[in-house]
Amino acid sequence: MHRRCKRIRLVTLPRLACAALGLVAAVQPATAEERAADAPLPAPITLVDPGAAPFSSAELAHALLARLFPAEESGPPRVRIEPASPGAVSVQVGDRSRVVALGDRTGPAAARVVALVVAELMSDAEEDVRREAADTTAAAPAVTVARATNAPPAASLSTAPAREASAPAAPLRLYLTGGVAKGISEEEKFAGTVDADVTLPVGRKGWRLAPSAGFVFMPTRNAGTWSQVSYSAAVARLLGGTSWGAMEFFGGPFVARYSIEGGTAHAGFLFGAEAMARLAAPLSRRTRLVVATRANVYGNRVRVFWPDDGAGYATPRLELTIGVGLAWDWTS
Repeated sequence: MHRRCKRIRLVTLPRLACAALGLVAAVQPATAEERAADAPLPAPITLVDPGAAPFSSAELAHALLARLFPAEESGPPRVRIEPASPGAVSVQVGDRSRVVALGDRTGPAAARVVALVVAELMSDAEEDVRREAADTTAAAPAVTVARATNAPPAASLSTAPAREASAPAAPLRLYLTGGVAKGISEEEKFAGTVDADVTLPVGRKGWRLAPSAGFVFMPTRNAGTWSQVSYSAAVARLLGGTSWGAMEFFGGPFVARYSIEGGTAHAGFLFGAEAMARLAAPLSRRTRLVVATRANVYGNRVRVFWPDDGAGYATPRLELTIGVGLAWDWTS
């Protein structure tokens, strides 16, 4: 009797264990996929009019499971999905949107297509954020702190690299010079000159435009005789050039209205071209000492000749001028 009862106990225990395992399996929670299928959409996702979409919210949640940020994170932009037309939905992620054609797809197949587009738009939005952050960092001014041996720290603010900074435009400057002029032949007599020039900056590469006006005069020669002669001319120039340190170089055309008085009076126009080199040495913040040389080549000339005494006068063909004066800057 005792053995029989023991045998019954041994047979019953395995059966009870199997029954318990079956009960535990029956009450086990659903798999991860089932939980995802039954779970609502993550917080950043808004599905407008679920009944008109070709997929359910559960199917979309399952497709987005591996592609979306967790709902508790505040980083991802909000996503809005709504029907656009038959067989298409509109997907909006932040400021970006796209119409997705689904055709005949429905259910999980349609949800996977939409999930891929959502992931792509999110990636583009993240790239925009990173690019804006990089641009903001690059545009921020660089601050360099220099410490002297016996001085407190001082900060210098630079908004651009030194090599990219444009050179300041040259100031508007007025020149006034006086000197002498002489042609290279004996008939071309000494004359006095007065010149006024204004230099105007052109761009920021050192080029300048220099409109100029001058007056040339030769004192009366052979006064009181029938071969008396004098000469005067008003000159207008339009020069252009640049500078190299304190030296300035200009060139351009000129025209002169001349008048010859005396035994043989005559008036008219002379024209030609001029080359000028000028030294402008600073005297103060706004004034400079100027030494200028000019070489004038005339395209035409006038010659007066008296056969009886072999004397004569001619306007220059090639004229050299030297003058000294001052210059003033008009800008502060």
